[in-house]
Amino acid sequence: MVDEEFALHVEASAYLAGLRASGRAFNTEKTYAGRIALYLSYCLGHGVDLPG
Repeated sequence: MVDEEFALHVEASAYLAGLRASGRAFNTEKTYAGRIALYLSYCLGHGVDLPG
């Protein structure tokens, strides 16, 4: 079950889809996904407004 606290981040998902479409290695996408998640969590926790 997915926690309702989590939401899909459209821009981050599109970026990762672009990596996949450009033929990047699976591990590259996996690493970037984790780092993007950490960044977005930091922003949310510190009240940083993201553009978009």
